[in-house]
Parts: sequence; structure tokens; C-alpha cells
Amino acid sequence: MAIYYNKNYCNSSYLCYNILIMKKSLTVLLVIIVILTFSLSLAGCNQSFGAKNVREQIESNLGWHQSADEVCLYDIFDGDVNVGTHASEMCYVYKEDVTLSTTVEDQNRTLENFSGYKFLSQTYAEIDGVVYEKYSESYADLNLSPALSYTKEVTSDKSVEIITSYDAKRINATFIIDGEITESSVKYKAGAMLYDNSYVYQFARATDLTSALSVSFPTYSLANGSADIAKSNFTMSYLSGINALLDNDFLLERQFVESQGESSESSEGAFDEKNPVKEETDEEGNVTITYPFTKTSTIPSYKCTFTNVDSALVRGSVSCCIAANPIKMPDGDRFSKRVVVMIQEGKMTYKLKSVKYTLKI
Repeated sequence: MAIYYNKNYCNSSYLCYNILIMKKSLTVLLVIIVILTFSLSLAGCNQSFGAKNVREQIESNLGWHQSADEVCLYDIFDGDVNVGTHASEMCYVYKEDVTLSTTVEDQNRTLENFSGYKFLSQTYAEIDGVVYEKYSESYADLNLSPALSYTKEVTSDKSVEIITSYDAKRINATFIIDGEITESSVKYKAGAMLYDNSYVYQFARATDLTSALSVSFPTYSLANGSADIAKSNFTMSYLSGINALLDNDFLLERQFVESQGESSESSEGAFDEKNPVKEETDEEGNVTITYPFTKTSTIPSYKCTFTNVDSALVRGSVSCCIAANPIKMPDGDRFSKRVVVMIQEGKMTYKLKSVKYTLKI
């Protein structure tokens, strides 16, 4: 996800595909905003997901653990036109010294003896003859709380690097714009659900996929020659029963669970009633039957939408589709849970092309 909107910088505003895509366009009817905000606020009152149980949710919902590495490749579409590619990688880091390297050596940053998650992404796109490239590297602890992040965005006429670090109550940003360095910071409340927007889609996978959540992300402005950081607030809301239509086929793992004579479909999705291939009984007598895999490009999904609540004037939308079933490539070795199969950032659509999930021994 891009991290700022700057009409003077982006030759195509869609390539700013920022979580804000953002401000001061499209007048939205106030009554709709009020109703939507009120509804989401009510939905969040009984949320079962919170900052204190993120790690528990990660282990339960995703199974991320030591030696796991997941790589997803996407095609980027502007309407029906393929304009580029996006790669996203997640891996576990255990007690390592990690360094973020920039084009200005004395601005490099290090985390010593770090344990947590590492997120990498790389984007290349070309629209109307304008080439856009972006690289991001970020680190989060076992609760997905941000520790350090770095992004570099390049077009034919400009280069922007941003290093973001986090203190107990402040977010600090260092900007390197065409070699010139500026700094900015913003306060936030300790204990807030604050995450770095370089891995927001990974965070969206970890929740219970039902609660409306109030979260915060750092956002950036590079307008009128200035470089500033702000803390922006968003509501995350989920919608089930979505089918994401991809261009490639994937294998879906489907399960059916029986408990004490009563049958129910598992939360992982639908099932094939014929020809079970595997049956297991746990210590409590629950029977899990794994049915044949389904090969398809139609992926049952949850849709997560990010709504900015700091302004009544919002342009565009940001959302992602999360696979309801574990999936893998037809020739893959392991299934990956809750894969982000589609991303919508304004007019741009990212469609999953491949996924690889490995356990490093």
C-alpha cells in the first residue's frame, strides 16, 4: 500500500494507492457518512478482537510461527489492462540484528536482537508512459505492533524514501527526498491499536474477520515542498460471502466437521459431500473429514474495507479480499491460510497470481 497522496508528485493519482486515496475530492452526502459511521461504531462495541489478543489470534487464525515464509505475487490492473506486478513476503525473525539500508548511509537503522515479523513488498507499474516503483521493508513484534519500517518510491523524476520508527508515544519519520533529509513526528496514545500501513493487509488477515475495528496508521504528506507525518484513524469492517475472481486456478482445502452426531460446515468454507479422502477423530470425539480439494479461480472470501474517519470528504476506496479457505498452487507443497487474494486501491486492482508457503528447517 502506498503511504501518501501528493497530487504534485503522482502523475497518476491511482498510483498513490494510499490508504487515504484521499482528501478533498468527491463530496459525499453527509447523511450517508453519519449513518455509516454510526453503524460501524455500534458493530465495534462488542468486538472480540483487540490489541491485547492479537498474538492469540495470529496463532489461531494463521498459524504463523518460527521458520514460516509466505510469498504472494500479484498482477496489477488498471481496469482491464495489466499495468504491473506486486510481490508481498512475510517471514518470522528470531533474535536477529536487522538493518534497514537507505541511500544515505548515516540514516540506516538497526534493530538489535529482534524477534517478530518481517514484511517485504515490491511494486512495479507503468501507466500512460509513467513508470512507478516502490519497495518496502518493515518489522513488527509478535503482536504486530510496528517497530520500524522503510519505503522507497521512485518515478522518472523523483525519489522519496521514508523511515518510520516508533517510541512509546510518538511516531517519528525521516524523509529523504532526492537526497535531502527532513524529519517529522506525531503523538499517539499508548495502548492504541496502531499499525504501520506497509502491512495493513497482513494485519487484516489476523482478526476474527467479523468485528468492526477502530485502528490507526501513520500517513504522510509531501505537498507544497513540505514533508509531514500524521496519525490517521480508520474503521475496518468485514463482509463475508464474497467471491474473488482470479485469472489463475488454485486448490482450495475444504473441511466438514462432525461433533457428537451433529454436522456443521466449518468456518473455512463449503465442502464436497462425496468421496471423503481423510477422516480424523480427536480426543474429544470430534470427527474431521477432509474432502477432495477444489481447483478453481473463484475464491470464497471475506472483504475487508478501510474507511477513513478523520474527514467527511474521501476519494476512492481501499479494500482487500481474504480467502475463506486455505489455498495453494496446483503444484504447491503446503496450503496457506487466509491469503489476501485481491486488493482494491482506487481504480487499481491487484489479483493474486501465485502463493508459496514454506517451513524452513
